[in-house]
Amino acid sequence: MRRNLFLYLFIFASLIALILYVNGRNYQESIENDVISLRAKTVEQDALLDSIADSQLNQPISFTLEQHQEAKNYFEKLGWTSERVQQNVTDQLLDLNLESGGNPLVPFTGQGRGFQINDTRFINHKWVLVNFSDNNQWGELLVTYTIQDEDTITLETTASVLNDRYR
Repeated sequence: MRRNLFLYLFIFASLIALILYVNGRNYQESIENDVISLRAKTVEQDALLDSIADSQLNQPISFTLEQHQEAKNYFEKLGWTSERVQQNVTDQLLDLNLESGGNPLVPFTGQGRGFQINDTRFINHKWVLVNFSDNNQWGELLVTYTIQDEDTITLETTASVLNDRYR
């Protein structure tokens, strides 16, 4: 009797182990299928994001001098081209970097050599965005430029932002 009891317990334990093994294998296969389908979805979404990013890169930036027809008309009335204006204004801005203490258009006191203009982006026939730094701090300016006559362009700082280094 005792021997039969151990035999029944062994058979019962084997059946439970077999049931647990089959259920565990089915659960593992379902999770693997979920992982495969999620990977396929992420590949599709990455492709979609890449196509969206590519389409946004191909769209022209609306705030540029090249895209602004009224600015081109304004320059034509004065006998200038947008390329000539961009070149002259950029040259004037960069020439101001050579002054001691940094560029005088930047209303902040920089460390060492002072603030110097690094980059420009023309918005229209009156404004240019300017990026400046002193290698420790950086910021942006909105500079208003006015064409006075054939060879004179005046520059004036309209607004300025100095970015917080530790923000």
